[in-house]
Amino acid sequence: MSKIDIHADDYALSPNTSEDILQCLRAGKLNSISVLTNMSCYDAYAEKYQKGKAEWLCQPLLAVHLNFMEGHCAADPEEVKHLVDGQGYFNITWWDLFHWNYSPKKFMTIKKELKAEIKAQTERFREKFGEDLPLRFDGHQHTQMIPLCYWALLEVIVEQHYRTAYIRITKEPIMPYLRQVSLWKSYRPINWIKNLLLNFYALGMERTIEKNRPSWQSENSPMFLWGVLMSGHMDRDRIGILLPYMKKKAEDKGRCLEILFHPGSLLEEEAGEEFVSEGAKQFYLSDGRRIEKNAVMSMRTEEK
Repeated sequence: MSKIDIHADDYALSPNTSEDILQCLRAGKLNSISVLTNMSCYDAYAEKYQKGKAEWLCQPLLAVHLNFMEGHCAADPEEVKHLVDGQGYFNITWWDLFHWNYSPKKFMTIKKELKAEIKAQTERFREKFGEDLPLRFDGHQHTQMIPLCYWALLEVIVEQHYRTAYIRITKEPIMPYLRQVSLWKSYRPINWIKNLLLNFYALGMERTIEKNRPSWQSENSPMFLWGVLMSGHMDRDRIGILLPYMKKKAEDKGRCLEILFHPGSLLEEEAGEEFVSEGAKQFYLSDGRRIEKNAVMSMRTEEK
C-alpha cells in the first residue's frame, strides 16, 4: 500500500493562517507542514509550534517553504537586489523567474542571489527547529520546480553540507482527473496549464536530483503531489471522488501520495506591505482556504 501524506503549506504566512494550521495539527489531521521563515510572524509562530507540539497526537514532518514571492528577504537586501524593492520586500513574480531561467545574461546573477536567500531562509529554520533535523524543502507557488531555482537549491545543499531528506517534486497525475468527466468543468483552466508545465519540469528535476545527489544524502523518495489542478479548492466532495484513483495511481507507480492543502486563511487586517501581489493576496483571503481547512478536518484516519 502506498503511503499517503496529508500536507499543509504556508505555516507562518500570517498569524491567522498559522492558527488555522495549528488547529489541524492539534486534531491530528496533518502528516507534514511547510514553514515560511521570512514573514514577520515567523519567530512567534515557530516558538508557538515548539511549545505546543508535545500535546499533539502525532508529530508532523517539517519543510522549509522557500519563498521568493512574499515578505521581506532573509538575506542582506544588497545580496538579492534583483529580487526585492528598496525596502527589501520581494517584488518579483513566478514568471520573472521563468523568464530569467532562459536568459543567458541573467541566469548566473539571479542564481547567485537565490542561493544567498535560500541559505538565509534555511538558517532561520535551523535556528528555531534544530540544526540536526534532516531538512525537507519545497517552494511557495512551486518556484522550486524552475531549473534556475532547483539548481540554486542543490548548490546550497552541497556547499553547506545540509543533510536533506526530501525535496518536493511537483508531479501530479493527470489520468484520475481525465477519467472523471463530470468534474472537468469544476477545474480552473489556468490550473491545467500549471499542471502540464510543472509535470514537464518534473521530468528533468527528478533526473537532476538523482544524478547530482551527494554521497551523504539518502534517495529522494518518489512521490506524486495532488493539489495543483484543484489548488485553492481542495474540497471534500471532489476529494472523495478522486481519492481512490489517486491512491491506485500512486500504488501502481510505487510512489508516496502527498495531498497538498492550504488550510490557513489570511485576514484582511493582516494583508499589509508584506503581501505585494494582489492576485496572491486574494487567494490567501479566499473562501477556498476555509473550504480546504474543512476538508482537512474531515479526513478520516483510514484516509491518512
